[in-house]
Amino acid sequence: MARGGSNNGERGSVGNSNQNDEITAIEDSSSPYFLHNEDHPGLNLVSNPLNGANYHTWRRAMLMALNAKNKIGFVDGTISRPLSTDLIFNAWSRCNSMISSWIINDVTRDIADSLLYLDSVYEIWRDLCDRFSQGNGPRVFQIKKQLSGLVQGSLDVSTYFTKLKILWDELKEFQPVPVCHCGGLKVWADYQHKEYVLQFLMGLNESYAQNRGQILMMEPLPTINKVFSLIIQEERHRNIGSNSGIHVSEPMAFGSNSNAPAGSSGGSRTRRDKIMCTHCGFTGHTKDKCYRLVGYPPGWRVKSKNTNTGSIANNSEVVEHLNTGSNETGLSSFTNVQCQ
Repeated sequence: MARGGSNNGERGSVGNSNQNDEITAIEDSSSPYFLHNEDHPGLNLVSNPLNGANYHTWRRAMLMALNAKNKIGFVDGTISRPLSTDLIFNAWSRCNSMISSWIINDVTRDIADSLLYLDSVYEIWRDLCDRFSQGNGPRVFQIKKQLSGLVQGSLDVSTYFTKLKILWDELKEFQPVPVCHCGGLKVWADYQHKEYVLQFLMGLNESYAQNRGQILMMEPLPTINKVFSLIIQEERHRNIGSNSGIHVSEPMAFGSNSNAPAGSSGGSRTRRDKIMCTHCGFTGHTKDKCYRLVGYPPGWRVKSKNTNTGSIANNSEVVEHLNTGSNETGLSSFTNVQCQ
């Protein structure tokens, strides 16, 4: 009797131990079986659902989200399905159903319908991979073809640069940089950096030709982010001029024509005449807007007709400034401070 009671006690102890292990796996926040109070089947992990063509970007976004929730092991197969008699089976089943719901929520309706009858999240993940994953060769060809035909066109600079960067980053995913500690990799990195800059500048509209020429004259060539910053500043400068009604081809440093019809802009001209630049001594603008400091706008050409005594600067002085200038390259859109 005593021996039987002892055996029953041992079995009870083992059962309690297994039950405690299950509770620990569920309640421990570092356990992959842990589900937060805010986790629910209707949760969307990514903003753009899978439609087939965007599989590679969708997959990367999903892996980032699942890794944040410590659920990667369910999709890559490292957390396998336990036996139905295992006490951890219920916890695995709940997590499996939860993650499957998350994936189904983040695909289009047609794709979702084809996933409903798969039993595990691992099977769902492998099914999507087999259907939509492309080999490296075809996808690399597709990306490079898109890069070769991508130009700014009607896009603003920010949108154009964003499209380029998305393709660059995806191409880098298919062509990872090898690990090197000899220093030779820096040469390849510098070459890749130069290719990014040249590709970005080649796709810009011709209205940025002067800015493009000035950047290409810089030594060493600025980083791609610095080049983008310079071009976006130029774009904003032009937008400010167009929104305020100021023509970019008529720099404020040279005032307005005194032969303008009376009453056309007399009040504003009188106010401008009271403003004097402390750098060049001319009226009609301040030092921070003097074109001798900030540079002449792209496309500025000196008019050949003579100005009268009421003009602020004569043609000979303008021609001399444009011919000599503060920049040996003759490009004055960017100041030295901007280029640093």
